[in-house]
Amino acid sequence: MTNNKFVTVVVRMPEDPLEKANVKSGLELLAPHTTAMSLEDEMTTLELVENHPDFPLHISDDARSQVAEIHRRAGM
Repeated sequence: MTNNKFVTVVVRMPEDPLEKANVKSGLELLAPHTTAMSLEDEMTTLELVENHPDFPLHISDDARSQVAEIHRRAGM
């Protein structure tokens, strides 16, 4: 199995509403190949959560271990 089954694309959303609509329309052109899409910034949110002083580190460590296992099973 090759490592190129998925691609992650990050786009900085423009401020202008028309330009935002154009980005959204462009992303919709990827159908039916899109497996996930969000117009929110989960990566930044997750990073802030993980860096919060009250966040238990074992949760992110466990999640990373699970992702590594998923990749191992997929031959990545």
